Amino acid sequence: MTTFVPTIDTTHGVSAEQWSNEVFAEYLGQNPFFTFMGTGSGNIIQVKEELTKAPGDAITVQLRAKLSGAGVSGNTVLKGAEEDLVFYDQRLVVDTLRHAVALRGEMSEKRVAFDLRNQAREALVDWAADKLRSDIVTALTDTSSGRDRSRYLYGATDGNWNATHATALANVDATNDKLTTTAISKAKRKALLEGDRKVRPFMLKDGNKVEEVYVLFAHSYAVRDLLADADFKALNTYIPTTFGDSVLVHGQRYKGMWDGVMIFETEMPLVSGAGAGSIDVAHNVLCGAQACALAYGKRTNYKEDIDDYGHQNGFAIDEIRGVDKLVFNSVDHGVVHLFTAGVAD
Repeated sequence: MTTFVPTIDTTHGVSAEQWSNEVFAEYLGQNPFFTFMGTGSGNIIQVKEELTKAPGDAITVQLRAKLSGAGVSGNTVLKGAEEDLVFYDQRLVVDTLRHAVALRGEMSEKRVAFDLRNQAREALVDWAADKLRSDIVTALTDTSSGRDRSRYLYGATDGNWNATHATALANVDATNDKLTTTAISKAKRKALLEGDRKVRPFMLKDGNKVEEVYVLFAHSYAVRDLLADADFKALNTYIPTTFGDSVLVHGQRYKGMWDGVMIFETEMPLVSGAGAGSIDVAHNVLCGAQACALAYGKRTNYKEDIDDYGHQNGFAIDEIRGVDKLVFNSVDHGVVHLFTAGVAD
């Protein structure tokens, strides 16, 4: 007796549903910002997931300002000396984002090995990872809001500041305004000391040890100049054991640490021809906690479709999300913008 076994094609919805969580994990894991993402307010990129369980097309992120009063001491009456709580908020809108690939005809699949379905999924994962990275960079480097002198450093000196962004950029030159340890320390001091509201550091956890650090996401040309800085080289390239561990050899994104700031080479933008003598200027960002927020309305969903009577197969991913830099009371909350020379090799 022959037993009939029903066929489940590779485009069947069951297999697609099983892959959705894998796709989501894979594309997040490929993102250079993934290490700094989390639901807590101590993360550089705060992830908000409330809208995945409730209706709505936007979420409000709130910040409670620190109390500024001196309080009372001794027998001084406290009644009447209370302080009001002050809250700032920002509305973050989410929207649908999706993309797809198509295998056009059975012969397209026949001409190559069976792994075309895997190739389609990997292509979509790569696209989603690049798209999220690009959206985060765009948010962090937005200069249209939150611009305040306490959050901007143009080159090596605060004297390059100008109320007009383009004028300040024109003060950045190719000789004195490269990315150096001095510039990094100045940017950190802006985060710590300047403005009415300080930039909270990111809490880096290593086992039971917790360190407060800032993270600098820097353009490749800026990193190149930093690696030539004698002080940075002395601190980060002396390896007592194996030569292969040197940051000048392994080429990973993490380039080292200076003055409590971790430096990561990232695909940051160049402002073309904006500097002195029309040089390109690299837009780097020093980030602390709650630099930006990433809100999900729906997590990544992987789908497969069959069309033209089974002749064409399609593969797609979609999600609902939004990402934006956090700006409270018209000042960037967790970002110090550091503009340095970005002259090509």
